[in-house]
Amino acid sequence: MNKIKTILFLVIIKFFLTTSVNAKLYKRGEILTDRLQFSKNVIIPLSKGKWEVVEKYGYTVHMLHFKGNAIARVRDNKLLELMYVEQANLSGTQMGRVDNLLNSIIFKDPYDGCYERPEYLIVEVYKRGSTHNCFVVRHIDTYRDLYTPDDKQRGAAEIKKWIKKNSIEIPKIAFGSFHSYFSRRNKGEWYVIQYWVDPQLFDTPKINYLSEETSEFHKANIQRFPEHKVAFDKWISQASKKHRYFEKIFKAKEKHLLNLDKYLNYSDNLNKNKELSIVDQIQNLQELYETGALTEEEFKKAKNKILN
Repeated sequence: MNKIKTILFLVIIKFFLTTSVNAKLYKRGEILTDRLQFSKNVIIPLSKGKWEVVEKYGYTVHMLHFKGNAIARVRDNKLLELMYVEQANLSGTQMGRVDNLLNSIIFKDPYDGCYERPEYLIVEVYKRGSTHNCFVVRHIDTYRDLYTPDDKQRGAAEIKKWIKKNSIEIPKIAFGSFHSYFSRRNKGEWYVIQYWVDPQLFDTPKINYLSEETSEFHKANIQRFPEHKVAFDKWISQASKKHRYFEKIFKAKEKHLLNLDKYLNYSDNLNKNKELSIVDQIQNLQELYETGALTEEEFKKAKNKILN
């Protein structure tokens, strides 16, 4: 799913579309802290630490422009988090044909997409006409994904070059999430965000099975590994909150929103840093509420839990 078959997508629609994108791109090697501002309204909070821009990409075919950045957080030469953020503006002529092609890529790609697959633990989708809102949570066999992907057309040359040049150690299994939103009512802008996260950030027990199919986190296996499931559930909760925030900054219409309540677990935030004072914890909750990651009801419930 990396970069959603960007090259294929552009080649297919090059005869149909004229468009532009106002996304802000960072230069490779730039260091970010606190947030990534991808465009005027798309501002993504970053976890604490330094994030390096490891890839800047853009493709132009017949005046269609698709842009993106990949950023990474590293500590002691170990990859902790990797995030792809990209945008395309699909407004223009031949919209009907472009919409059909977009739906085909998102929902019918033989390798990845917004539909049930064995390696996906969660798939939540809204789809009507050309509009879609997609949320996927999965585990990732990182070496397979980078070096021997099922889709041989998919490239990750810049990421692999960065890993080799800097002697970066990557987790053999990562937690992942995929977030995609598109609607003609939102100026025809298509947004895609993808995450890789080191499971050790969620106090994961030792991982013994290191392939996609045998992993403790595979949908067919996870019930046999309750301690691993606890860690994965923390990531699912965090990824769900991220998606709620993305829906807000992407200005998703109310009827396009996904119901992710069943995946939310507030204890992962409340217990994440036990040395925080009550004031600090409430302040953190307030920030989540203000960004739209929590509803008013959820905010009050979590606040009461802290106070009690």
